[in-house]
Amino acid sequence: MAKQPIYRRPDGASRPDRLKRAVVLAWMAVGILLLMTLFKVVKSVGLFSFAGSVSPGVCRSIPLAGPGDLAFEGKNGTLFIASAKEGAPAASDGLYALTPGGKPVKLKGTPPDFHPSAISIGYNVDGSPSLTAVNRHANGAVSVDVYTVVYDAAGASLNYQSSVQGGLARRAAGIASLGNNRFYLAATPTSSEALAWADRWLLLGRADVLFFNGELFREAVNGLSDPSAVAVSPDGQRMFVAARGERRVIILSRDLYTGALTQQDSIAVPLRPERLSVDANGALWVTGPARLPALGDASSVVRVVIGSDGKALSQDTVYADDGQGIRSATAAVKTPGHLFIGSRFDDKLLDCAVK
Repeated sequence: MAKQPIYRRPDGASRPDRLKRAVVLAWMAVGILLLMTLFKVVKSVGLFSFAGSVSPGVCRSIPLAGPGDLAFEGKNGTLFIASAKEGAPAASDGLYALTPGGKPVKLKGTPPDFHPSAISIGYNVDGSPSLTAVNRHANGAVSVDVYTVVYDAAGASLNYQSSVQGGLARRAAGIASLGNNRFYLAATPTSSEALAWADRWLLLGRADVLFFNGELFREAVNGLSDPSAVAVSPDGQRMFVAARGERRVIILSRDLYTGALTQQDSIAVPLRPERLSVDANGALWVTGPARLPALGDASSVVRVVIGSDGKALSQDTVYADDGQGIRSATAAVKTPGHLFIGSRFDDKLLDCAVK
């Protein structure tokens, strides 16, 4: 009798074939992951983003090197300016005060090694203004310095209160002062340069907003990609966080007694948000370059109207240009009759007349 052929299953006949399929699937997964990462990076840097041309009114230039952040102290009608041009520490770096119709005046009271990259105004329990600044020292160290603002016949001056340096503040970005040495700080607290680079450019979502209660830091918001700014509404009941790499702003409610935060909305913006400010009416102002500054000088300022439920009601571009007016804007503040726009990449402050 002839022997019957032995049947072998195709998948059992060749283990190398299964291994090949596994390797192919693994490489496909890696390829998809790389494509997704590339898409996020291209979107983040704004490779195909353009600002257009929008102006709120007549704008005049005020000479000042690197006005990278702005804060308005409404009780006394004073605009405070953090002057420190990107990548070029200079003796002119410092805090400046500007009153209507005047010129920026450099304030005394800061140390010689003072190069502010972010500032915020809050109010102490006694009602006195508190100015909090992120100071990038010439040796690369970062500190958060707190001052009380004092006014007299000569104008504003600063009284030093405290400083927090190192640790979680080492990679500080934007700041929001609550007065009495308390503040929120957007930061990437990792000690690794490689992880910090990856957090910023690969959007790993490992950065935080920190809360400093006058003595200690704690996490307030985590899981962010490249947070660049934080702001608190005038009534203290709402907080805003800019995720620069994601080109979005997160809106959170804030419990005045416990400090607990609850996300209410998240909005996409047509720029890389560098700084946020909130005007007296509660509208949010978002400022940043349309693209990575290395790719162009276009600037944008967007106003977001927030409803009583914490949701964004509307969003409109108030200022936009290709960099002729101001290069890669990084901050804007709305004051009565004015919209001030600054940039740490330029040598001037714009003062635009608005209603």
